[in-house]
This record gives sequence, C-alpha cells and structure tokens, in this order.
Amino acid sequence: MKVIEINPEVWFTIPILGGIPVTDAVCVSWVVVAGLIIFAVIIRFWCLPKFNEIPRGFQNIIELYVEWIYKYTGDSVHEFSNGLAPYIGTLALYLGLANIIELVGLRPPTTYIVITLALSIITFVLINYYGIKKKGLLGRIQDYGKPVPVIAPVKVITDLAIPVSLASRLFGNILGGLVVMELVRELIPVVVPSFLSLYFVLFDGLIQTFIFITLSLAFIGEATE
Repeated sequence: MKVIEINPEVWFTIPILGGIPVTDAVCVSWVVVAGLIIFAVIIRFWCLPKFNEIPRGFQNIIELYVEWIYKYTGDSVHEFSNGLAPYIGTLALYLGLANIIELVGLRPPTTYIVITLALSIITFVLINYYGIKKKGLLGRIQDYGKPVPVIAPVKVITDLAIPVSLASRLFGNILGGLVVMELVRELIPVVVPSFLSLYFVLFDGLIQTFIFITLSLAFIGEATE
C-alpha cells in the first residue's frame, strides 16, 4: 500500500544560501499559480477585447462569477467589498484548482498543513487589518473587552485560534479525501475510483473551497461590525 506522508517531500534543492529545499507542495502550488496566470492572461488579452455589451457564452460565466464574488463579499464586509473581493475571487480560484488537481495525478498542496496555514495566516492578517481600518487600533482593542472586560483573554485566545482552526479544517478534509481515494485504488483499481473521485476529489474540493472563503469572510465581517 502506498504510504502517504504528512510532511512535504523535497523534490530538489536550489543551490543558493547553503541550499534551499523545494518541496512537492511548493512545486504543485507553482503549477496551480502558473495555470491561473495563463488563464488570466488569456482572459485579459484574448477574451476581454471580444466582450460585448450583451454577454454571451463564456462571457456570461466570467461576469456571473465576478458578480457573485462581489455580492458574496459585500454581504459580509459591506463597504470593504471592493477592496477585498479581488482577493477572495483569486483565493477561490486558487483553492478550487489546488483542491481538485489530484484529478490530473498531482497531490493537492492543501494536503500539507504548511500551505493551509499560510493561507489562514493571510486571513488572520486581513481580519485585524479591516478591523483596525473600520474602528481604529483603540477600537479594535476595545472589542476584546465587550460585553465585559473579564472575557478579553478568552477572546484573544479565540482570535489566535482562528488560523489554526481554518488551516486544520481545510488540511484534514482534503487529506482525508486523498487517503480514501488511495485506499479505493488499492482495493478496486479500475472503474470505481473514477466515479468516487467525483465526490472525494471534485465535490469535496470545491465545497472545502467554499467553506474556507465563507469562514474567512465571516471572521472579517465580525471584526468590522
């Protein structure tokens, strides 16, 4: 049976500063990012000039996605949606592709806690950035003492636990799907894995993407209330 490592595997080393190890998680992330960059370039220089006043075909899909991202972001963070929506839209595309990349034989980078933790730390930074932007530094600090000052330590611990919780939830669900699919391939190597991958890879990957961006927006929205 194939052994699934929790720690990233070093694929090669960059010979500078004593050698910088590059893991499979980083390499697959580069593949995902490269794919998104190519997609963005095609949209910008090939599709966008052909867009019409009345959308048709692929233009409909693009406009529906952008409209949904701005509306969904606006429902949580209201006046900050214009600044935050591009990041949320990009995050959704990155996670969506990263989570389902197993369909082409690559291990999802989100099956490594270091990747999901990095994304969660960005969310944590945005929570405090928009909280301070909305209420000021003093107002953000005073939030920890509401409704009574005695609960301030609990709220601080709760906030510090947010990136750990987000990272662990995404990591655990995607890794769990990977483990299940490997077990299925070992037991029934033909036909069945193709059908089960529709759920354990495609559906689960996309639903975990939705959950991650939803929780991120919920935490940011809470900080700006």
